Amino acid sequence: MAAKSDNKKAFAKHKTNQNNDTSSSTSQNSTTKMSIFARILIFIFIPSITGLSGLGISYLLSLKTPQEDEEQHIVDFDRDFVTPFLLALAFVIVLGFQTNGFNPQSAAKRKGVFVWPSTRRKVRRERIVVDDDDNANADKKEQ
Repeated sequence: MAAKSDNKKAFAKHKTNQNNDTSSSTSQNSTTKMSIFARILIFIFIPSITGLSGLGISYLLSLKTPQEDEEQHIVDFDRDFVTPFLLALAFVIVLGFQTNGFNPQSAAKRKGVFVWPSTRRKVRRERIVVDDDDNANADKKEQ
């Protein structure tokens, strides 16, 4: 009888220690948010680098001398900078929504955008009885 009470006391002690550890870790994680400066860097730096790389590649293509049947490549700011910039900006915005504002603690709890419905499989069982005359009768059961 004394062993049971000792086990309960030890379990209760570990349970209180675990509760204290989880409450202190959640309070630390909730205060660690990304600073505004870091968010501005992400929202401006990544799309700008993407747009500038597209513009740079287009400029390098314009330096190439065309063949007889090819046209000279023309650098177009909208096509070469703005389009990659906007695509990268949309990508960063979607990542921001999915990670709940680039919050590290929500990344572990993140759920998918779409929730797929759960389905039950139908089990189909057939019993085939063959007569002496080789006539097959099938009894079907569905569950």
